[in-house]
Amino acid sequence: MREFFNFFLKWRFFIFFFLLEYAAIFISFSNSKIHQYIYADSSNFIIGKIYESIYKVRNYFLLEIENKKLLNENKSLHEACVFSKIRKISKDLKKKDIIYLQQYTFTPVQIINNSIHKQENYITINKGSIDGIKPDMGIILYNGIAGIIIKTSPHFSIAISLLNPKIKVNARLKKNKYFGTLSWDGIDHEYVVLYDIPRHSIISKGDIVETDGKSATFPEGIPIGKVHSYKFDEEHANYIIKVKLMVNFSAIENAYIVKNLFKEEWNDVQLYKVEKNNEFN
Repeated sequence: MREFFNFFLKWRFFIFFFLLEYAAIFISFSNSKIHQYIYADSSNFIIGKIYESIYKVRNYFLLEIENKKLLNENKSLHEACVFSKIRKISKDLKKKDIIYLQQYTFTPVQIINNSIHKQENYITINKGSIDGIKPDMGIILYNGIAGIIIKTSPHFSIAISLLNPKIKVNARLKKNKYFGTLSWDGIDHEYVVLYDIPRHSIISKGDIVETDGKSATFPEGIPIGKVHSYKFDEEHANYIIKVKLMVNFSAIENAYIVKNLFKEEWNDVQLYKVEKNNEFN
């Protein structure tokens, strides 16, 4: 109590001045409508700014939640697509029953690093071996393919980008199913090149190019781009097609890792085929 009185005596003039100032301001605002309006406007402005900030913060976190929700919904849609399943015909051919077995699953990931201006470009994602990610798994986007995993750590993975001449992808023209090999020529990150399309194929500008499912990495039917231009290669007697990518590689953020549930079986069969060919040769 003694300390309180000492404090009050020491600061009595400041406390008295503060009380007088408060009383003056209160009386002034109470008797002046102009001051009341100014005070009200100032208060509304400050409160409005506070609410605006709260709204932006809330929307930021809600947007992140919505993005995750959309990624999971797209994952389910990919897995439900018939191209993500393998057909198994019933033994009883009279019934003509076709059973669809799940062949691919999809894991949502975020792209945390990506290059597009180098001759050999790579992608880093935020999931690794503890999430079931393995080398040779494909990366797809909502509007195309991005690359193939080449190395994993427990929490991260690196993929070779489609914008890398070392990657070769089986692709086809959607309208007639003629297929060839697609790769990047190292010139423009908006275009890739489709080779080995037969000379009797009918090609038009704007035709859709998609994956053909002839590898164990990507399901068939994933769009890659559209025919921009084409020319006939006299030396090899086939078409070379310049394809405008649907993916804008300078702005990719979210993706899916494709897991082929039959990949080991696929590889075993392919290895057996190679061994048999070597025996005959």
